[in-house]
Amino acid sequence: MIKIYGLIVILIVLSGVGYGAVSYYNDTQERIATLRDNNAKLEVANKSKEEALKTIQSNVEKTNKLNKELQGRLQNAEVYQDELRKKLQKHDLTRLSEKKPGLVEKKINEGTQKLFNDFESITAK
Repeated sequence: MIKIYGLIVILIVLSGVGYGAVSYYNDTQERIATLRDNNAKLEVANKSKEEALKTIQSNVEKTNKLNKELQGRLQNAEVYQDELRKKLQKHDLTRLSEKKPGLVEKKINEGTQKLFNDFESITAK
């Protein structure tokens, strides 16, 4: 009888150990699956962030290029502005318009018309 009880105890202990091993194995497999899924999600997120970073870097390069171009155009415009100021300082338009009003009026009207045509062509695009 003691042998039967001893055998039952050993079977209970072994079944408990077996159950624990199976539970541990199942839990470990679930964790591995979860970690695998999380790893896949992180890889996708990492790729997406790398693409976004490349896009941002490309945009920064384009912006820098355009900024340099605009800076050059601004410098050219400032040089042209200085040239115009020098020309206007050489001529006394008030005295010239008093002496030759028809000539000055014609030049101003032609310049104004050219300016309006330029504005119209720029805004028509």
